[in-house]
Amino acid sequence: MKKTGRNPLMRTMLIFCVMFALIFSICVSLLNFFIYERDMLNRYHAYTADILNYVARVADGEDLAECMKTGKKSEKYEELQKLTNDLKETHKLEFLYIIRPISENPPDNMMDVLAAYTKAGKEAGTDGLTDLGNYTGDAYPPDVARQYLARMDYNPEVTFFQNDTTFGNIYTAIRPIFNNNGQPVAVLCADVLIDEIDAARINFIKMAFLYALAAGIVLVAGMSYKLKSRVVDPIKRMKNSAISFASRCHGKRNLDELYFEDPKIETNDELEDLSGALSSMCNDMKSYTAELILADRERSVLKEKVVKMDTLAYKDALTGAGNKAAYEKCMGHRDWDIFAKKADFSIVMTDLNYLKRINDTFGHDRGDAYILKFFEILREIFHDSKIFRIGGDEFVIVLDGEKSSVGDDVVKIFKDRTAELLKDSTLEPWERVSAAIGIAKYDPKKHKFANDVFKEADANMYDDKRANGGGRE
Repeated sequence: MKKTGRNPLMRTMLIFCVMFALIFSICVSLLNFFIYERDMLNRYHAYTADILNYVARVADGEDLAECMKTGKKSEKYEELQKLTNDLKETHKLEFLYIIRPISENPPDNMMDVLAAYTKAGKEAGTDGLTDLGNYTGDAYPPDVARQYLARMDYNPEVTFFQNDTTFGNIYTAIRPIFNNNGQPVAVLCADVLIDEIDAARINFIKMAFLYALAAGIVLVAGMSYKLKSRVVDPIKRMKNSAISFASRCHGKRNLDELYFEDPKIETNDELEDLSGALSSMCNDMKSYTAELILADRERSVLKEKVVKMDTLAYKDALTGAGNKAAYEKCMGHRDWDIFAKKADFSIVMTDLNYLKRINDTFGHDRGDAYILKFFEILREIFHDSKIFRIGGDEFVIVLDGEKSSVGDDVVKIFKDRTAELLKDSTLEPWERVSAAIGIAKYDPKKHKFANDVFKEADANMYDDKRANGGGRE
């Protein structure tokens, strides 16, 4: 075999891996720096705005105004206190509070209304420093107080400003809370320390570079090891085995079985040597590979059929909602959550009115259209929740986590929507959907199984149907 100047494959690949790792580390670090620098405040704005808008929706402005007037904490006030405490506990806010600006000039130019605290913060003495009706003394100088007074406006949007206070240099998100007449009664605020933002940015940049560098080192080590063990060494072994095989077979009568055409690879590395050894096995490998591809295709087709059948088994044919089998499977999961003491869900039971009348009067095609119109409303209201059709005119919605606490709000939305359709005289009879609704939230004190929650929701739905002059058809 001809020997020429050679460039060992392993050395070439190792050099490539090292260069790739260095370039990869530098590029990832720079990219993360620019992205983080540009988007950090945007993400913080969106994050804190979502929190404040959520609290503002929950807060009762009339009740807060009465609490400020009397100095007494109402039941709604206590519920709002608990909600803000939970949000501070879980969302890494330095301060979350409601305050009533009075004037620009201290002292006592601000009145505290509510401040969120965590258990750990209260024990450490860093939280719980304010209370309803307290005045703030000299804590808010005129230039800072003006920022709060300016937001006693009628704009519900969340705005932001930098605020140098006795607690430190902070970044404040703020929006007003309104009473039933749309008048601002106080401002809702969330603070984060500027030093923490800067520290997070610097730490992020450092960590991005270190992680990228570590990833590059691991990549070089891993690729070097894999290339040596999975490419270079096997190639050398395959070359030596193939040359030995060709040497042992030399002189056989049926030479056509050993014939190969030289592919003329000229890479001056181990691959050039491998080309002569592999050619003798080419035909068998092609045939074997063809059989493997065919078998793999058949397996993929079979797998797709199994997945499709499994999907259809749990879907309602008319609406595409989960069917009764899917609902029972879902309830089984909820029973496991109850057993594990981590259940947090509500069940909404709905029942169409007048479906039989639609079917009898206009035909079953219109009855199907009536059902589909109702399902469209359910998807509109419960767009990211699990919806099941468990009977001809019965649908069940399972609300998990935070969505399980919507309660009367979702019932009102549902009733307003169906009432709007029912009053619309321009719609066909099968488009004017009428339905009853009932909701029940899991309570470990009175529900042992998920079905107990369903029964309560069903009973509430039936009460709603009777109250509105309907009945089971």
